[in-house]
Amino acid sequence: MKPVRVDELKVRITYHGWSVQESDEALVPVPFPDDSPSGGFLTAYQGRFDLYSAGHTHTAAVTVEQWDSEPAADTRTPWDESDEAEFVSGSGEIAIWSDGRDHELSLLPGTWKVRVYCAGREEVERICNDDGVADGVEIYLLQFWPAT
Repeated sequence: MKPVRVDELKVRITYHGWSVQESDEALVPVPFPDDSPSGGFLTAYQGRFDLYSAGHTHTAAVTVEQWDSEPAADTRTPWDESDEAEFVSGSGEIAIWSDGRDHELSLLPGTWKVRVYCAGREEVERICNDDGVADGVEIYLLQFWPAT
């Protein structure tokens, strides 16, 4: 089984956070970054989910996969963190947010499950604390599939 779509992105992270959000902001009661927590890996809200990065300001490598059914747990990388959430998209379009709208991706409108993985957290924290440049050190995998 393979994903039906794969997108490779570079996401600029600021203040340890970024978000995946319904693109139509009218469908999101509390848009990013409002009420975004500090700490915790994944926090789900209506119309969005926020991710907490180990690095303050850097660029993360993000792979977004769409599946037509639940994928097996990913074992391609030794992941530091993983979590799941439910995500509802009314428009079928999602936006990646950090210090602004970075990317837009298409899903079908509806309810999705998402599994998020992350690796490179200790290294990106060390580099950012040493005032270094971290480009693609922290990596994320987001797997979306229709909720049943």
